[in-house]
Amino acid sequence: MTPTVFYWLKDGISKVINPRNINKLGLNKFNTIILVRYVPLNILLTLIYLKRNSKKIILLLDDNLLDLNIFSELPLLYKIKIFFNIYCYKFFFSFFINEIWVSNRSLGKKVKQNIFKNQINIKLLMLNHKQTYPLKKFYKIAYLGTSSHTKELRWLKILFEKIQQQREDCLIEIYVNKKWRNYFRSVPRMKITYPLDWETFFLDTSISKADIVVNPIFKSNFNNYRSPTKFFDITRLEAVGIYSNERPFAQFVNNNHDGILLDNDIDEWIQKISFLLDNSSEREKLYINALKRTKKPFI
Repeated sequence: MTPTVFYWLKDGISKVINPRNINKLGLNKFNTIILVRYVPLNILLTLIYLKRNSKKIILLLDDNLLDLNIFSELPLLYKIKIFFNIYCYKFFFSFFINEIWVSNRSLGKKVKQNIFKNQINIKLLMLNHKQTYPLKKFYKIAYLGTSSHTKELRWLKILFEKIQQQREDCLIEIYVNKKWRNYFRSVPRMKITYPLDWETFFLDTSISKADIVVNPIFKSNFNNYRSPTKFFDITRLEAVGIYSNERPFAQFVNNNHDGILLDNDIDEWIQKISFLLDNSSEREKLYINALKRTKKPFI
């Protein structure tokens, strides 16, 4: 889902497909295909074939992407992206585009100037004012570890992918650097924040809440001597913590009382996460007990 799709198209759209995940053969089952902003090179020949076989191919534009000027104020990398993703195809639209939809009247006039040699109808879309989102309750699952926890992050990607495949009501939040941002970008409904200094992180997590915070950790000599600091961060978020049954959490968390201890079995974690999300009273009990724990002396 993108802002363009949500505000202009969502009503009446049967399926939204990420261009990287397109099944070329599967496109044949749709009578109408809408390309949003860009033309995916990997399906260009398929689009030509589909148009010849009476399928309707529509290009939706909400920006002036067909009028590229090398001296414009746009960043160079963005100009390159525009050139290779749509501009270079504009003289060949008639081979694979039936109609162009635009989001405002001025853009429609500009598009018409740029494709004057192509006999393609241009349609002005009406803004979909009735959209409300989300339509149901969403839960937040967070991981507060840093980018240095490489083994845990690789394990988490599998966990997050499976959760998002099974549920459509979860937003996942993590704090990682650019390398890991690229690694996790394929996981849907994920908020990826760059690492923050401690003061900023403290302020950010003081004004935001979560439902569940996951804390996988693998046995190592380094981890054996860590402190269970994340327990206190999780409680500030008013969340329930799920921890690996390893040091330091195994000796600190009271299982099923102020947190959850689990072996590092992904299916077991998914089962427990779903149970907690679907049982608010259980989450509340665990959180209240954890809050009481934070007010006691920590030795």
